[in-house]
Amino acid sequence: MKSWGPRAETCTTVKRPSLLLAAFVAACAFAGSASAGNPFGVTVVRFSADTTPAQMRSSVVVAGGVVVGDLSAIDALAVVPRSPSFGARLASNGSVTAFFQDKLFEGDRSTDGATGGGRWNGSAGGTGADVVADPWHAQFQWDDDRMNVSTAWGVTTGDKSIDVAVLDTGVQANHRELKGVFDKSLGGNFIPCDDLKALLGLGFIERSGLRDCRDGDFEGHGTWVASRVAGALNGSASNGVAPGVRIGSYKALAAGLGGLSSWILSGLVAACSDPRIDVVNMSIEGYMDPSDPSSVPDYLLFTDAVAYCLSRGVPVFAAGGNQHVRVDRVTLTLGGRHLEGVGRVSTGNEGIGTVSPGSTSTADYDLRGWLSVPGGVPGVTMVSATANAIGAAPADIPLRWQAHVGARDQLAYYSNYGSRVDLAAPGGARRYEIPGYDGGAGDVLYGGWGSFGALAADGLICQDPFTGSVFNSACFKDRGDGYGWLQGTSMATPNAAGAAALVLSARPDLRGRPAALVQRLADTATRSLVNYMGPNDAANTAPALNGTLCGTAFCHVDQTHPIAFADAYGAGLVDAGAAVTP
Repeated sequence: MKSWGPRAETCTTVKRPSLLLAAFVAACAFAGSASAGNPFGVTVVRFSADTTPAQMRSSVVVAGGVVVGDLSAIDALAVVPRSPSFGARLASNGSVTAFFQDKLFEGDRSTDGATGGGRWNGSAGGTGADVVADPWHAQFQWDDDRMNVSTAWGVTTGDKSIDVAVLDTGVQANHRELKGVFDKSLGGNFIPCDDLKALLGLGFIERSGLRDCRDGDFEGHGTWVASRVAGALNGSASNGVAPGVRIGSYKALAAGLGGLSSWILSGLVAACSDPRIDVVNMSIEGYMDPSDPSSVPDYLLFTDAVAYCLSRGVPVFAAGGNQHVRVDRVTLTLGGRHLEGVGRVSTGNEGIGTVSPGSTSTADYDLRGWLSVPGGVPGVTMVSATANAIGAAPADIPLRWQAHVGARDQLAYYSNYGSRVDLAAPGGARRYEIPGYDGGAGDVLYGGWGSFGALAADGLICQDPFTGSVFNSACFKDRGDGYGWLQGTSMATPNAAGAAALVLSARPDLRGRPAALVQRLADTATRSLVNYMGPNDAANTAPALNGTLCGTAFCHVDQTHPIAFADAYGAGLVDAGAAVTP
């Protein structure tokens, strides 16, 4: 499995993927590199549909295993084997239909730029006594304008009875943008640290990279996502799309590590099992190889979890991905099951992700034929990302845009695209709409190019000298709370989910009807856009700005062969104002 994640902080990821956050510092996602299994030995056991949860647990105990994750709602458990005969005993159990090693969605905070720069020292707007009414909204939150949020607020700012589950790295609940909207009675921490410590020892799990066991957010990604959905309209700093709704945190990703499929799906199933949850946001990106027998049952587990959510009336919005590859909508048979609406990366040149200059091969970026997870899982609403505008770059930037400068709402240079995309939403992008290694020091996110939101001031995004730098997230503190600019489909997803929450607030008749809700967003989306962004350029072997070679091609964007509207935007750019209007 390949995973790449949030390009939200400043990450442009270019490694063989497993699963990640879909934000990106330079364009972060919870990114990841290839991983076979996981360091903890966690195994997923699947049971026949007529097996009760008690019978599932008994079967595991008898076989010599310890349960560390509850997926019984979809006929599965996550287990750590403790007996050498565990597999043989399971194989002889008639209620067990399959068992396989869990997969790791690895964290990867790599970037698309070679220059970090210093810390942000500029003024973001009024502070302290100067703050009157969410003063940075007009200055930095261009994404709200593109989604017509102010018009939507004329109808509703969100109803407090609407709850959005944020499945991510956790949430900093005491951040002033979230204090009034965070519901501590929802969600929880789905990383089974206590069980893993007891079974494997604290030293082992820490050496394996699991050091984030506490509630809260020690990465910053989840806090940012939550603030974009529902950041408070409290007269301070910024706000979310639907500030009147409530947020539940379902922590399934550990800072600096990522998360196992079972952690992610335990959180997803728990969210959809709670009758209070109306929308799920998954700003996570990953890829699975359908030709790998070990990946197929994991993909089917995701498929069953999403189907469970839809059966419970809960829509799932997920990141489209940040590798700038084409994701086709296809019908497949996997594990003997017929699946429609699968997101499969193109088998042609457009299936090769953005290659880092200096690479000697495209092998680590080759996603051709792989399946997008969770965004491309049947039934998930996949969201692509748009930029603010193509900024004018200096004449000494060889790979700058020379035509279409100023064009707004272009597909972001990192965003995936293709027939599997359902909707587009603002995700932010570097100033020149090209990777940082092509744009240089002025190709920044801060000041209204990236997407602005709250960050955990003590999280990795802000604390890392590179990702927190002015070239990337430009993280800064205001009265002790962190803020910054990110880019990625991780950022686009909460914009779409926030708009969905507004629609449910204005149209209670759509609650519990996921297909009708998504259709409403599709029917009212903006379709007047013209996209000029092309795919990764398979013929351009020009070096990066600093001279680093790109002998493989695929490092730069093609500016002469634009991606078609439907592939870039799906049904169109989310328009919250139109969607809530009767």
